[in-house]
Amino acid sequence: MKHPRLIAPLALLTLASPLALAGAVFSAEPDPSQSRAIEMAFNISDAFEYAAEKIEPSVVHIMVRNNRSSRSGNAGLGSGVIVDRRGYILTNNHVVEPGRYITVRLADGRELDAKLVGTFEETDLAVIKIQADDIVPAEFADSEAIKVGQWVLAVGSPFGFEQTVTAGIVSAKGRGSVNIRDAGTGMGNQTLRFQEFIQTDAAINPGNSGGALVDLDGRIVGINSAIISRTGSNNGLGFAIPADIASAVMNQLIETGRVERGYLGINMKPLDAIEAHELGIDGGVVIQRAVEDGPAQRAGLRAGDIIVALGGRTTENIVRLSNAIMLTKPDEPVEIEFIRDGKRQKASAVVSDRDEEILVAQGGVYLDEIGVKIAPRVLTKYRGRRPIGSLYGFVVADIDRDSSAQLHGLEEDDFIYQIDGRTFDGAQDIDEYLTEIRKGEAVRVQFYRGNDPMYIDLVPNESD
Repeated sequence: MKHPRLIAPLALLTLASPLALAGAVFSAEPDPSQSRAIEMAFNISDAFEYAAEKIEPSVVHIMVRNNRSSRSGNAGLGSGVIVDRRGYILTNNHVVEPGRYITVRLADGRELDAKLVGTFEETDLAVIKIQADDIVPAEFADSEAIKVGQWVLAVGSPFGFEQTVTAGIVSAKGRGSVNIRDAGTGMGNQTLRFQEFIQTDAAINPGNSGGALVDLDGRIVGINSAIISRTGSNNGLGFAIPADIASAVMNQLIETGRVERGYLGINMKPLDAIEAHELGIDGGVVIQRAVEDGPAQRAGLRAGDIIVALGGRTTENIVRLSNAIMLTKPDEPVEIEFIRDGKRQKASAVVSDRDEEILVAQGGVYLDEIGVKIAPRVLTKYRGRRPIGSLYGFVVADIDRDSSAQLHGLEEDDFIYQIDGRTFDGAQDIDEYLTEIRKGEAVRVQFYRGNDPMYIDLVPNESD
């Protein structure tokens, strides 16, 4: 169907005088190709309007500050996207990190306080939550299905100008290892250096961080996060975290407040471009070493194998493979496509939890009874700048949400040195001690927080 705006000139001709019509004989005939081009332009304009109208109610302005009582002196400004009717909002970690108090302004002008649900610095993502009725959650698209050259819109609050919409195309996919600046401050951000991005030339500026990059159906294909710029402003090189990564991280943060990352147990290097061309593939990742008795070795993979896909995601480079492994849920099988001796093959691997592997390598354990992960450490005690002694104990590496430890106030980085007045030689000894505690019996955990000695009394498995 033709765009309504193309009908008006034809309607005018029916009202013209016979003399005017006679004069029209001497006019040039309309160029069909030009008419088609105009109609296509109107169709694209309509598509932009539709996408913008669909996503705008879901995009919010985020203000972060350090002082609850003051609306001035914001520590940061950014954007976010409503992703759930319960009030969950997806944004960047670097947007909410600078301050303690978060305020959200909706598209309809309402201002609401938000609480932090969880963050994952490794992908620069965070989830916050508001209490509000009549909110419109955005939909996610399949970011693996988008094509280079596809139209996209970026929506956010660049320089504080809320609900700003810019248009561009997908310039590249699977970008990583680039020297980028976050789109919140325009400053360098090394935490993003090895992440995977969708590159776009849609204008992204400071304040766009956490906003939506959407397709012409108004669905999220990425979360705007970073730019490459010599000035700190848009130079046509914007970067968004792919929707499949963002949604996977978001779901885990909502469900548990933390992100479990997969571990395959390999050392890897990029496939040489000439070898990739000879194999007829876009790229791949070469296994340099498979860790003994690791998930990859148990699946039959070995040094020299070229991984080309994992879990349905192509792995043209190390960034793509790293993210594919990260997105794989621990203790569940994942299909791996690889090339060995020029032949494409498949294997099924059960990845493990990366944090657990790191913890075990450090001599630590997960204390299921109280919901914490601990690793052995030596705490050096100081008087002023002079060391006066050392103390062996265990640092809290992670705490489960709503666990007994969290409910009683234990925090990450606390240094545990005694339980019930006892010291322990290894983390496994603590695990065994807590397992033997009678049901309902409390234990006293003594620890340092910074330089301050503290203690809490808690009941193992109290949160079960």
